Amino acid sequence: MSKNDPLSGTDARLLQILQQDGRRSYADLGADLGMAGPSAHERVKKLEARGVIRGYAASVDPAAIGLTVLAFTWVTQAPGTISTDLTPEFAAIPEIEECHYIAGEADYILKIRAHSMDHLGEVVRRVQTTQHVFSTETDVVFSTGFEGRPLPTGRGSWAAAQTGSGRTAETGHSGPA
Repeated sequence: MSKNDPLSGTDARLLQILQQDGRRSYADLGADLGMAGPSAHERVKKLEARGVIRGYAASVDPAAIGLTVLAFTWVTQAPGTISTDLTPEFAAIPEIEECHYIAGEADYILKIRAHSMDHLGEVVRRVQTTQHVFSTETDVVFSTGFEGRPLPTGRGSWAAAQTGSGRTAETGHSGPA
């Protein structure tokens, strides 16, 4: 099976559980899925081998380690030039948490974490001095509604969360409270 093959309902549920708590024991996973622990272990190993599960990591609170400033920087290469892959250059800047090559006016969007506004300025200047960068625009985040939430698994995950009334099954609300 390849990474892009559809997930079974059981595998989709398994991924939801692991995204919430990647440290669950195979016995607990099996109990949640209605199977033996070794069967859950086998399913996890198959998902790892397919590349669906890429790894396990601790979720660290950025503020707890002093990274209290969050910003997004839009990066544009010179107009009329052939795009150059800047991913390796951006990957060398540790404060850049995410780098996405995008469609639109900008070529990249970078998620940057910094200790202070001065530190953010230093990071943005490093980005600006990267070869092939023509311009940048940085937006500082005032507050974050949510981030790092579990990915929906399986086909129709969003649709499955809807009821016939247009309200979500999770909250019963049709929009923000």
